[in-house]
Amino acid sequence: MGNYETVKAITDNIRTVLKAEGINFSHTPYDDGKNIPASLMPLGTVNYTGETFEYTHGQRPGYSEADFEIKVVVSERDQVVMTREQQRWVHAIRSVLTVDALNNGGLQDSLYVSRVVSRSVTVEKREYISTITYGLTVRYREA
Repeated sequence: MGNYETVKAITDNIRTVLKAEGINFSHTPYDDGKNIPASLMPLGTVNYTGETFEYTHGQRPGYSEADFEIKVVVSERDQVVMTREQQRWVHAIRSVLTVDALNNGGLQDSLYVSRVVSRSVTVEKREYISTITYGLTVRYREA
């Protein structure tokens, strides 16, 4: 498996893990949170934002770090409940995106993923719509 295939498998595994938690994904882009159908809430996206490569001069297998930005849109009328939902989703994402969870599917035999780091989380709230942006770095062994 090449490095592209590894990153692709990591991305797919992130989506699979988040789907199992109840986050929906759509192929239709929604620019405004108000236009998202209620049946798609919470709505998530997984964006690849870049990588950092390690060059080891052939001494040992190299490692790379792939960066992702996960966005989850939630809707709630009650502001207290909205705050609880934001907190719940942040901690749910943190608890399920683990090394073991990402070493599944095509990565199950190779176990390329060696570390998962939650970089930062921000929340943007507009009226009854809230967008959680979760920064994630995944370290993997290069093929």
